[in-house]
Amino acid sequence: MQSEVGMGLAGLDCLGMEKPTRYIRLWLWTGIALVSAMVVIGGITRLTGSGLSIVEWKLISGILPPLNAEQWQVSFDAYKQFPQYQKVNQSITLSDFKQIYFWEYMHRLLGRIIGVLFLFPFLFFYHQGWLTRPLRIKLMVIFLLGALQGFIGWYMVKSGLIDIPHVSHFRLALHQSLAVLLIAFILWTVLSLERTENQTSPRFTVNMLAPIACLILLFFQIVLGAFVAGLKAGFSYTNFPLMEDSFFPLTGVVKSTPILFNGVVLQFLHRWLAFVVVISFFVLGYFSKAVPEVQRYIRMLIILGILQLLLGIATLMLRVPVVLGVAHQFLAILILMVIVAILYKFSNQVFER
Repeated sequence: MQSEVGMGLAGLDCLGMEKPTRYIRLWLWTGIALVSAMVVIGGITRLTGSGLSIVEWKLISGILPPLNAEQWQVSFDAYKQFPQYQKVNQSITLSDFKQIYFWEYMHRLLGRIIGVLFLFPFLFFYHQGWLTRPLRIKLMVIFLLGALQGFIGWYMVKSGLIDIPHVSHFRLALHQSLAVLLIAFILWTVLSLERTENQTSPRFTVNMLAPIACLILLFFQIVLGAFVAGLKAGFSYTNFPLMEDSFFPLTGVVKSTPILFNGVVLQFLHRWLAFVVVISFFVLGYFSKAVPEVQRYIRMLIILGILQLLLGIATLMLRVPVVLGVAHQFLAILILMVIVAILYKFSNQVFER
């Protein structure tokens, strides 16, 4: 084990410590950007009703879209055999089908591109001896999370190809949660590359409790957002702060459906948990005010949180336009990344009081 690490460090010494680390950092940042783009395109796919347009999963042959009129007709005829066409889109033309096919195809193509852009640089870096054993372990976790994400994506799509013309909101939430976890873990790995020799290894401290609480609240808010999206609950009530003429959902509506399937209740929870999340950012700022090194991150977090809150209200009141819906999703990723950065800084005990 020690010899493996030694070989990796020797490789770094030969080329200069900074150069290989810079390449690896750039590679991982590219991964974060591509996974974030994957989330954005996934949001467009969902909001445009495109996610069920490709009704089978072909890992290799599916790389190419239909290339002629005959192939397009075959794909369209296959789509006609499933619930979304039969119950929702019976009036669409082949031209309409091509439009929804495009976004789902781009979503799947980007997933394949991410896989290739992870694998080949990894093999190169490994061959060069630039990867220490701890880093290799982290990269394998990233690879497994990415592979699992692809499987869950198809598992989610399958739920909309049986009896109902939309995917399970539970599977949608799982798919989105894995994407969030993947981005967070890649970012943590990038930050760990920047740790200097005189810093201790990341470990838990009491100072981490506040950012951990923010991260947990944000995660629950993201899951609620996926539930609301999957149930199309954003259209239930589009006024704010009331739901029609009442602050709370009507009792009859609340009792009509179990909470985890009740879009109105989930929309209500998503609305007001947003305020709790933003308040938690101010609380984090209060507990971190004696730590000047994180103040710019705290300010960024609070600004992004307020923007996200306002954007969420605008998205709701304008009946979820695609641009605002996608921006709302992307801003959640930026907020997540800022919290992870704060959490990492505290984990390194740079700010012991």
